[in-house]
Amino acid sequence: MIKFRPLQVKDVSQSYVLWFSNKDVVKYSDNQYRIFTLEGQKLYVEQCIKDKDIDLYGIFYDDIHIGNISLSNLTSHHKRAELTYCIGITSYWGKGIGRKAISEMITVARNKYQLKKLYAGVSSLNYGSKIALEHNNFLLEGVRKDHLFYNSTWSDQLDYGLIL
Repeated sequence: MIKFRPLQVKDVSQSYVLWFSNKDVVKYSDNQYRIFTLEGQKLYVEQCIKDKDIDLYGIFYDDIHIGNISLSNLTSHHKRAELTYCIGITSYWGKGIGRKAISEMITVARNKYQLKKLYAGVSSLNYGSKIALEHNNFLLEGVRKDHLFYNSTWSDQLDYGLIL
């Protein structure tokens, strides 16, 4: 059973930190250039809880923390927010969990924040992310050529948006 709830400091575990050392998990993310520690992630979650500009949710499967999804830039006068997400345990990939998590955050964006728009940027090589966004009716709004440098390769950034 998939559940979503605001992430809490008590949810931060060593297994969560280890997501970011998995090259497949960070393959299309700036997280591949960062160093993660248990204390650093606890501090990050604590900061997110205090910050009115971000809403960070954990994705749980049978009470196992398998991913995160967030809305950021919530205080924008433009009533839009950036959507970011990560399924950190690869055995849960390809099961529609990312699509479901995005759908849940669309509901949060509409009902909790009364936003006008969500947007997300993804690498053109990240097929799973493109499918998850398009399944939730995000439209490709633009392409930034050779904008991202991941794994010694340049890729385009695809900018998606969804009018709520």
